[in-house]
Amino acid sequence: MSKLLDLPSKKIFIRDLQQAVKCVSNSTENQQKSIKEWQSKGRTFSVVWIQGTVLQVSHDSDMMLLDDGTGVVKVIGCCKIPHMPEKLKHGQYAMVIGQLMAVGNIPVLRALKFQNLTNHIVDLETCWILEVLEHIRNGE
Repeated sequence: MSKLLDLPSKKIFIRDLQQAVKCVSNSTENQQKSIKEWQSKGRTFSVVWIQGTVLQVSHDSDMMLLDDGTGVVKVIGCCKIPHMPEKLKHGQYAMVIGQLMAVGNIPVLRALKFQNLTNHIVDLETCWILEVLEHIRNGE
């Protein structure tokens, strides 16, 4: 997992994860490390950065549903995040960095990092849309 955290994360809308396509890799090195590359709207990524509101948390707190206003993603492996600062709660506004595992109406993301952004002074939810659009415009 530490190799995944070394990769740059792409800021992306959940709706763009819904129709992402797995890239065919020529590199046996990436296949051996099980680092999957995906593509959506001409952007290639292995690790994504999403932000949204927690809609639901499983009883064991290992899974949550996150809504960014463009779609919902299922985030799994929350209990395996190193240094998880607090328990997941319904209604939190959060940032998740993770690896896309499956696409569809509700894509599945394996969590690598979680940050509760609910109590930040700046309205991060409003800024998020602009951050992603700028990230896309700059070809990141």
